[in-house]
Amino acid sequence: MSDDLKEITQEEVKKHNKKDDIWIIVHGKVYDVTKYLEDHPGGAPSLQEVAGQDATAAFEDVGHSSDARETMGQFIVGKLEGYQPDEDDLGDDKPKELPLLVRIAQAHDESSESSSTERLARSLLKGVIGGGGAFLAYELVARSPVVGWLHFQHGGFWRGILLAFIATFSTSATLLLYLGRHFKKQHTISDWPTHYKPKTVAKPITEAAGFLKSQEYQTLPLVKKDKLSRNTYRFVFKLPKDDMVLGLPIGQHLSIRGEVNGKTVSRSYTPVSNNHDKGELRLVIKMYPDGQLTGGYLEDLKVGDEVEFRGPKGAMKYGRGLANEIGMIAGGTGITPMYQIIRAICENPRDKTKVTLLYGSVSENDRLLCKELDEFAEKYPDNFRVIHVLSDPSEEWKGARGYIDKDLAQKELPKPHKKTKILLCGPPPLVNSMKKALPELGFEKPGSVSRLTDQVFCF
Repeated sequence: MSDDLKEITQEEVKKHNKKDDIWIIVHGKVYDVTKYLEDHPGGAPSLQEVAGQDATAAFEDVGHSSDARETMGQFIVGKLEGYQPDEDDLGDDKPKELPLLVRIAQAHDESSESSSTERLARSLLKGVIGGGGAFLAYELVARSPVVGWLHFQHGGFWRGILLAFIATFSTSATLLLYLGRHFKKQHTISDWPTHYKPKTVAKPITEAAGFLKSQEYQTLPLVKKDKLSRNTYRFVFKLPKDDMVLGLPIGQHLSIRGEVNGKTVSRSYTPVSNNHDKGELRLVIKMYPDGQLTGGYLEDLKVGDEVEFRGPKGAMKYGRGLANEIGMIAGGTGITPMYQIIRAICENPRDKTKVTLLYGSVSENDRLLCKELDEFAEKYPDNFRVIHVLSDPSEEWKGARGYIDKDLAQKELPKPHKKTKILLCGPPPLVNSMKKALPELGFEKPGSVSRLTDQVFCF
């Protein structure tokens, strides 16, 4: 921690807990994030909830990228008075005493060491005892009245055969015991390395390494741009190699950075492509005239332009078994993270998760990825169904009208259960109304900072 930072008391930080005056503490540093409210990817409420408090746990639980940590640097105002970093932050290099279990194992290993001569002696002794015992058993059996004819009728012949067998067995056993003890290495806990390099295994689609790097931005050329609706585009970017994957876990997003009016602006987006789509990255993005990155940068992109990307980011990382049933509520471009998860479930024959999607749009033409969603619902009815809800449909529209509300959620979504999850993504009015309605239906109250373990997860 820099010595030139001003020390600020806990009491002073607590005073800055208003909606228009927010200070937070992260790892002993004090930040004034008031000007960051509008730009925060998690929304203003997530910062307002921890205003005037130590937000370290919330910050780390979400899994912020290095991009977020760099952004925070411009808002630092000082350091917390009397703060002492944890031992993990100090990088303690002092030699540590070995755990008791390891020390006991080492002592046992040292005390059990013996010379080759001692091992040979023990082996020979076992061989002699075994051979002598077998010969004695033969003599007793052969001289008994029941089977004595073996001894008297055939005399030396059978006796010689048995003695040869006993001698061979005893010698072989002695040799094997000796060799086994001589070459067998005795392992204890202390013999094994602290870490093992894992064997190379095929990675699942959700974990494959690829183009993205979390620590640096990289550029990709735009190769295709399609207008899907009056204000929505599909962007296709080419990866460096045709067989390369993006390297984005299902449910996570990436960051795009661009120059707008001489200012560097970054925003997070979820691709509609995944690691099955080798050689390309596809994004569906809605343009907003007043959006810093959409209105002044992305909408003006032309084929051949280079765009900067970095990732992965986000707390969601979908994997088979995350839930038995998933209820999704999405509006507008909030469909993109949902689509990514829906696609992963439907295209995996081993994934039996059941998904119900409530998708709100203004009109028929405003529905994004409508064709793809309907095809999934038709092809995989056991996994997925979708209910389109339009607020301003045409007269020909025969589906649901109005807005997604508590009653519709209660009717269509799965019931509360420990193996049920609800995912939310869309315009703030939709998300905020459902965050209030879902607890009334029996679901857990969502926090301002979403975690993968939450029953109600907000992207």
